[in-house]
Amino acid sequence: MSRPTRKDAIHNRAALLKAAREVLSEHGLDAPLELIAERAGVGRGTLYRHFADRTELALAVLIDGVDDLDARTRARGDDPQVFFWFVEELADLVMRNAGWSDVLRNVRSPDALTPLRQRLMEAGAGPLARAQAAGLVRKDLGPMDVRLIATLLGSGFQGADEAERRAVSARTRLIVLNGLRSR
Repeated sequence: MSRPTRKDAIHNRAALLKAAREVLSEHGLDAPLELIAERAGVGRGTLYRHFADRTELALAVLIDGVDDLDARTRARGDDPQVFFWFVEELADLVMRNAGWSDVLRNVRSPDALTPLRQRLMEAGAGPLARAQAAGLVRKDLGPMDVRLIATLLGSGFQGADEAERRAVSARTRLIVLNGLRSR
């Protein structure tokens, strides 16, 4: 029988995710994990109790980002146009985390990516279904295609500086959004 998670453990995990998002954004993926623990106000041992390695931490930050996107999407209500907003916000999330594709490529077990893939599909399924019901989006798309959309939105960033990432992201968004619309 498992015990409920302690409040301090929940707080520490949230603080670590927030600190990781900030530190990795400021210093890149090679930032010292000790800096993340320090900014979160915890010791290295606490960081490693929550996240075994850099890859696990990066995946948790990405899942947390998708959870946030899902909550913000739900807060926008049932308007079928919300799906297009969701795709735009997903593009921003992917662009902010552009360098993380290297981490994801180095995941040892393909199963490690399952929670991230599942959250993407769950977050996009409702808005996609409403947009399809309103005739705004092609009927042949399904929740799994949200994963593919995220992959497309994140392609072309390798080695690009911020200005180039923004340009690539804008062009990719245009192509993806036009491809999603029903004809």
